[in-house]
Amino acid sequence: MINADLQWVSNVLGVAPSGVPNVDLTAPIGEISTDSRAIQSGQVFLALKGPNFDGSKFVEQVKQKCAIAVIVERPVDTDIVQFVVEDTLIALGKLGQAVARAVDPKIIAITGSVGKTSVKEMCAAIMSRKGKVLATDGNFNNQIGVPLTLLRLEKQHQYAVVELGANHIGEIAYTTGLTQPHVAILNNVAEAHLEGFGDIFGVVQAKGEIFTGLQANGLAIVNGDSEHKSFWLSKLATQFNTTPGKVVEFGFGEEIQNASNGITANNIQLNSAGCATFTMVYQGQSVDIELTLPGQHNVKNALAAAAACIELGATLEDVQQGLTQMVMVQGRVNLKPVSDRLLVIDDTYNANVQSVKAAIDLLASYQGKQVLVLGDMAELGHESTKLHTEVGEYALNKGIDLLCSFGVLSQSASSVLQAEGKGTHFSSKQALTESINTYIKQQLELQPSSNVTVLVKGSRSAKMELVVEQVITDNQQNNKAEPSC
Repeated sequence: MINADLQWVSNVLGVAPSGVPNVDLTAPIGEISTDSRAIQSGQVFLALKGPNFDGSKFVEQVKQKCAIAVIVERPVDTDIVQFVVEDTLIALGKLGQAVARAVDPKIIAITGSVGKTSVKEMCAAIMSRKGKVLATDGNFNNQIGVPLTLLRLEKQHQYAVVELGANHIGEIAYTTGLTQPHVAILNNVAEAHLEGFGDIFGVVQAKGEIFTGLQANGLAIVNGDSEHKSFWLSKLATQFNTTPGKVVEFGFGEEIQNASNGITANNIQLNSAGCATFTMVYQGQSVDIELTLPGQHNVKNALAAAAACIELGATLEDVQQGLTQMVMVQGRVNLKPVSDRLLVIDDTYNANVQSVKAAIDLLASYQGKQVLVLGDMAELGHESTKLHTEVGEYALNKGIDLLCSFGVLSQSASSVLQAEGKGTHFSSKQALTESINTYIKQQLELQPSSNVTVLVKGSRSAKMELVVEQVITDNQQNNKAEPSC
């Protein structure tokens, strides 16, 4: 965070301090934290309040940890500097926005149902070749996480790459207003968080909100292959009539390949590890790209990231080298070779219909036996059974050898393959991992020249990373062959 004092907090929030007499407004503050457990001496505690929690209950606790002040919605009966505001969530947003304005980095904002984190990491890897970059940490991408990300900005940051997620209409409109990006990327939409949006068009509307916060002459980057792009482009045309801006479309379609504002890829090939090489074509120039993330879907992610970074001054060489050198994110299509014949792919960070289908495409690209281990896809509302069945049908059509499901909802996926003897459902992770291990052993013994690839996927609530860990532990061997991109 930037250097600041209590006077700065008072000015940003528009309230005078109370709680103790003779407040020294020049007293410097450390971080501003919403976590009472992590508060350290000299920091400010912001007490968020929600339906099931009230941070003000921990004011005495943070005082004992030598917090310098607290931000609360009602006065607390204790002798600590207090800033009493109407809404601490709004106060958090004001503070994050104030830090962003003080630092004034070039900002890339990213939203989408699938691939936000991959695009974020790609942008950060490319822009780190130009200067100091701050990127969203983990899943800090909602109305709480975005201002907390902005609070992490420091004077040396020249660039910021910020994820904007949402589970209801209006959330991205709020966070993009705080962020005010120079470049905004709408990666895609899919059936995700339908409980909060009602239907897929609710998702389309919500994701499109990212462009409303664009700075004047900012760049909007749109998935040109999306069936919903006309909705977003129409909204942008209206917006840019009053506040000038630019649009770039990314994708593989012929229309994009022939457009002056299109960025596309040719000659896409996957190597033995499932990682893509391709030629990126943009603004009359081309460059060969080699990705370190497996899956053809990451080619589109790379196109979106490249367009954003070039807008902020990155060269084609920066794009090429940045994408080649980026590292994987834990739980995001991590290749975990167990032996020279067994590969486990950890894609357990989250799941929705589109990301599961992309995972199935990746799994189908590997030689040998292909095992999909699927936990429940959460927050799909009344469409849940239908959408789990849809991914089961997709796996069957792609020729996946075995689909093992865990949970309640995912049984609709594995049941599609049961008639073919390729689908099994489990109600315990122990039984699931034991069955997978038995299958692996049988296949490796029956077919000495064949390989087995196991891909594990599921929403965060399913905690499928535990299955990854157990399968690897149970099948660990001394001789490891590590495929690399």
